[in-house]
Amino acid sequence: MCGVFGIENNDKAASAVFTGLLNLQHRGQEAAGTAVYNCSSKTLRGCVGAGNVLNVFNNNAAATAISGNCAIGHVRYATSGKSSLQNAQPFIFNTKSGFIALAHNGNIYNDKQIAARLQKSGAIFAHTSDSEHIMHLVEREKGSLIEALPKALAKINGAYALIFIQDGVMTGVRDPYGIRPLVLGKLGKSYILASESVAIEMSGGEVLRDIAPGEIIAIEKGKIKKSFIFERKKNYAPCIFEQIYFASPASKVCGKTVAKARMEMGKLLARQMKDIKADVVMPVPDSGVFAALGFAKEAKIPFDMGLVRNHYMGRSFITPDQKVRENIVRIKLLPIKEKIKGKRIILIDDSLVRGTTSGKIMRLMKSCGAKEIHFALSAPPVISPCFYGIDTPTKKELIAHNMTTAQIAKFIGASNVNFITLPNLIKAAQGTKCKTFCAACFSGKYPTGIKI
Repeated sequence: MCGVFGIENNDKAASAVFTGLLNLQHRGQEAAGTAVYNCSSKTLRGCVGAGNVLNVFNNNAAATAISGNCAIGHVRYATSGKSSLQNAQPFIFNTKSGFIALAHNGNIYNDKQIAARLQKSGAIFAHTSDSEHIMHLVEREKGSLIEALPKALAKINGAYALIFIQDGVMTGVRDPYGIRPLVLGKLGKSYILASESVAIEMSGGEVLRDIAPGEIIAIEKGKIKKSFIFERKKNYAPCIFEQIYFASPASKVCGKTVAKARMEMGKLLARQMKDIKADVVMPVPDSGVFAALGFAKEAKIPFDMGLVRNHYMGRSFITPDQKVRENIVRIKLLPIKEKIKGKRIILIDDSLVRGTTSGKIMRLMKSCGAKEIHFALSAPPVISPCFYGIDTPTKKELIAHNMTTAQIAKFIGASNVNFITLPNLIKAAQGTKCKTFCAACFSGKYPTGIKI
């Protein structure tokens, strides 16, 4: 998924990016970095490192000390390109029109074809990330960055939220379907672009609006220099997995707080499972907490925490390797045995992908004496891979593509498994600003026309 943050017309831009990225850390923990433009010296400097934001910026004290007025930052979760320092962003390119920095959240489905065409024309790549290929496409078009972007992006099938810096101008772009999020905010005389509203608010800023699907916005010296829609599709399709898992509960998506959307998912799950008897509702922390609260309130069953999260561990879903995910689960979730022993438990989690980590959770709770475990998910069965920025596996690795619900329950060791229906999920996620979503991982219908 990744997280991007940018601020302009601010004398402490590098420090502001550090704060912004801390509030987007949940979107990526493999690498972090910043690129800062100084309007006085007309220089663009960058600093990136492997690991989380605190590690990168503490180990590179110069990162927050780079003087400049315009800066962008990035936290990385790899879905394209190797998980290595080589692909840590923002990237800085020496182009025909000067130095340009780029931070990208998203994924380009037709990237391999694009890369092959670029190589045939003589392109040499410094990274294995699709983000670099976007810049190559831009460079092959005539005109300024803002003139070249619409022509270059027309060649792309995928999802993206992009922030560029060039000569003190901060430019933001959102894909025509609005799959990846990008939000505009204001802090004093400075404009901010960020993946989530929480990063703007926790920086002391005010959220103004979402960048529209297919919008390009250029900001300089505290003023919006230009804003236009380069392409807009009829079917607005923001990723529904933002509300299920990725976004912070404190963020607003589609005009509704993520916490409220997740509580409504839990409420609708409770209605689906009204015939199941249980002693307690428990979440798999942290992503299952708000859905479990909503479930418990609707079902009038006590809520309790039988599992406690070790907050010194990262988010297991966004680690790049399945074996690493499984190892993290072993030490991330700490059971409170007396709360579990002898109980009929409704256990709420966000989603079920491969089933291996869920199986480990079931075994952990059974070892603590759980009498029954009714496993409930605030996502429907994941039956298709994501090509827009979530690291889901191929169909053959997706447990719901290969097994019935009863078979899944037996495989992971649950008394039963209960998925929220797709209509109920959409009902819970809908806000004042959108009614439709990209739910391709649950439906197999891709908004950009991908056929598999």
